[in-house]
Amino acid sequence: MRDVTSTVTSLPLQTSSIMSKKIAERPDSLVLDVKFGTGSFNKTCKESLELAKSMIETGELCGINTTALVTRMDNPLGSSVGNWIEVKECIDIMTNKITLDDALSKDLIDVTLALAGQMLVQGDKADTLQDGIAKAKENLSNGAAYKKFREMVIAQEGDVSFIDCPDKYPHAKLSATVVSSNTGYVKNIDSLKIGLTAVHIGAGRKSVSESVDFSAGVVLKKKAGMAVNKGDVLSEVYTDRDEGILHSATKQVLEAYSFSDECVELPQLITNFVTKNGVEDFDLSVLLK
Repeated sequence: MRDVTSTVTSLPLQTSSIMSKKIAERPDSLVLDVKFGTGSFNKTCKESLELAKSMIETGELCGINTTALVTRMDNPLGSSVGNWIEVKECIDIMTNKITLDDALSKDLIDVTLALAGQMLVQGDKADTLQDGIAKAKENLSNGAAYKKFREMVIAQEGDVSFIDCPDKYPHAKLSATVVSSNTGYVKNIDSLKIGLTAVHIGAGRKSVSESVDFSAGVVLKKKAGMAVNKGDVLSEVYTDRDEGILHSATKQVLEAYSFSDECVELPQLITNFVTKNGVEDFDLSVLLK
């Protein structure tokens, strides 16, 4: 409704749309990930801070202890953009096939650990955010997170065999690589362009009548800040649609990349921690210890 009425960024409508679903589940506590950047409805940190404050006020008025982390969405999180391929990346992290310091998935892992750590604080399972992150990291590494994920899939009557053996899931019929024509460093990957490309190849839909291709998506092989040489594979594109769509998608993915001749320093991914008492700068050191 908001997209066809040009009210996507309306603060009251964003607040009610998001919080009505959360409140309906009646949680005791809630930690929100409020994003800003090219891939978000809210393009600036200021806009997302206002949204975070509005949602926290709404949650608190409903008796729910609510906080928020404000995070950047200028670049895609993790290495996968799609449906099943995102699930597979998470399974690989939970089963240690992808390590916690993996360069392609580290941003996804860091945001997840920060959110999980704060949830443990609000659930009285950790005294501080740093303590919560340490406990979350431990349970991510020791298999406890994966075990709980399996239980959730079973509880929702999903086919857990695909979780136990992700490669069993049907692969996309068509694939192509996106190759760099530059040498230097990846400056940025426009997450909005990548997201629109994912819709184009079937990972999302433009109307409710369209079907979703769950195997479609984009797998990033080079991310912002990484060194790149001419001829390096930047990403891989997967789809069940047709060769024409695949070809145009590879061009769109390449256009999403920008490059620099000099080393790129990335901005802090998590910028703020917001509570009913106000806004704080996020202390990045809690993720480094």
